[in-house]
Amino acid sequence: MIKSDKFLLKPIWLCSVLAVLLLLAVFAAADLLTSKDAVASIEPASSAVFAPPPHIEQVREGVKVIADVVYEEESGALLDLYIPENLEDSAPVILWIHGGGFVGGSKDSRRDYAMTLAYEGYVVANMDYGLAPEQLYPGPVFQANAALDYLQQHAADFGGDMDRVFIGGDSAGAHIASQLAAVLSNEGLAAEMKIFPAVEAESLRGALLFCGLYNMETVASTGFPNIEYFLNTYTGTADFEEFARIQELSIVQQVTPDFPDSFIAAGDGDPLAPQSVELAGILKTSGVDIETMFFDGTGKNLQHEFQYALDTLDGQDTLSRTLDFLSVKSR
Repeated sequence: MIKSDKFLLKPIWLCSVLAVLLLLAVFAAADLLTSKDAVASIEPASSAVFAPPPHIEQVREGVKVIADVVYEEESGALLDLYIPENLEDSAPVILWIHGGGFVGGSKDSRRDYAMTLAYEGYVVANMDYGLAPEQLYPGPVFQANAALDYLQQHAADFGGDMDRVFIGGDSAGAHIASQLAAVLSNEGLAAEMKIFPAVEAESLRGALLFCGLYNMETVASTGFPNIEYFLNTYTGTADFEEFARIQELSIVQQVTPDFPDSFIAAGDGDPLAPQSVELAGILKTSGVDIETMFFDGTGKNLQHEFQYALDTLDGQDTLSRTLDFLSVKSR
């Protein structure tokens, strides 16, 4: 009888252990969903694989960091500055804008990438901006312009040359960067949005656009996960395609021959890749000098934001091409 009781206790004990493990899993999930980048986790699991380059320790030793600089007094919005150590001559300035579906993400997750750019001889400003639904369109575009205004006033103090400016970003950040580039190069758009450009178009040497979205008429058909949620939230509507200002968000409709020269990259496994291909074609037709990396026909199946996987050959090759573009356009 005692033997039988011991036998019956075993499943009871196992059930208790499983219940404890289940509770721990629930708590871990809750912790994830309250993290700073939680909402961005709605994106595909294969995206946003952030891995530093093999020489990251050299990068960190060779770059001075000035963190959490207030660039917009009204909102208290912050940016980080990354400055090459022992900078002798003035350096081109890069404004980097993170992605996250307009509802998540932060400058902190892009820190290693932005510092890697700075290590190669650039003053890099890595900015945060207000996220939807607390801040709706066009707030982030205004904030990016405000960040440029701050740099216009202060970059020289850190060795930055505001006659050689680049704007870059990934995913939603690439959209914000491309729209700001359009504002700076398209007087009609700037007037329509009531934005006073912080820098002259001639100072904008190039745009770095990774895996972005640029055509609001076709982006839903790409099948990118949760794209309707992201854009509905950003525009504050139930259906972003019915948004009264939707044409402003379609960068393909705002391109002029004065749009800055651009480096555009997207993985062959990224549902948003056709958006980059379309923008590149329109820029080329408009006479804008472009460089692209699309991996068509390679079968690599590179996913959304593969550019941040700097421990991979494809991530490193894209970084190398990015640096080549920056070097040529900085002259």
